[in-house]
Amino acid sequence: MWRNLSLRARINLLLALVLTLGLAVNIARLVLEAAPRVQAEDQSVIRLAREFIATLVVGLNEAPDPEARLARMVRDLHRLRHVSVQWQTDAGGAEPVTTDPPGDDTAAQVVPAWFVTLVHPQTTTVTVPIAVKGQPGALLIASHPNDEMAEIWQGILTQLAVGSAVALVLFLITTTVVGRALSPIEKLSEAMTRIAGGDYATRVRPSGPPELAAICDKLNQLAAALEAAVDDKRRLAERVVSLQDVERKEIARELHDEFGPYLFALRAHAGSLTRMADAGEPNTEAARQCGSAILEQVNALQRSNRRVLEKLRP
Repeated sequence: MWRNLSLRARINLLLALVLTLGLAVNIARLVLEAAPRVQAEDQSVIRLAREFIATLVVGLNEAPDPEARLARMVRDLHRLRHVSVQWQTDAGGAEPVTTDPPGDDTAAQVVPAWFVTLVHPQTTTVTVPIAVKGQPGALLIASHPNDEMAEIWQGILTQLAVGSAVALVLFLITTTVVGRALSPIEKLSEAMTRIAGGDYATRVRPSGPPELAAICDKLNQLAAALEAAVDDKRRLAERVVSLQDVERKEIARELHDEFGPYLFALRAHAGSLTRMADAGEPNTEAARQCGSAILEQVNALQRSNRRVLEKLRP
């Protein structure tokens, strides 16, 4: 599958893998750091609430009306954030006092339940014993770090949004850069196709990186060399045809100028011999002269034939 991918697809795939890995590592870091942050927030809120309550309950029983002062103290607890308070007595009664502002409910709705379970599975509670007029009771303080968890969750969503935006921008930049870088390669491919089809006048304008520009120059040189070779081949073929025509004309001239007269003379002497044979009294001397002339003409034909063969010999 990897071999079938184009260079652009390979670069985009590698970039996507790197960005996904980096985003996953960053989000994993935020998730791993979320529990300690929430726990620290829990401890800070609980400690602040305990110190505040300890300050308020000092001299509670010495007050003229301890119950009224306790009610005012409970109202003062509304100033604290991220905690809920319940007044418990040994009789089992409980008076809940929720000090979370309305924004906490919204924050709790924004954060997914699985994330809350992951970073804050259990609610941190602390019991502060208080006796009012000899009746033992306690304030139950529970921490609700919803804002902290919402902040962490928003940070994760921000990381996802920013990472997606960066990935999109990088993909666009990579596609543009790679497209421009591969444009000379596409032109090279088209030029090679035309050259393979016999269009040796094809040239490619050098462009792109120095390496591709050098390849374009080499291809242009190759096309020029092929064009010159084809022209030389055509001229050579024309020259060969011209030389063959010249050679044929020369052979025809020699056959006409040399072989023709000898053959005519041979025919004439052969006719003389035939007429001598038909005569009543053959002339021996004349027959000898005709025979000698025939031999000379045959020798001359052989010399001419040998000369023509030497010219035709490779």
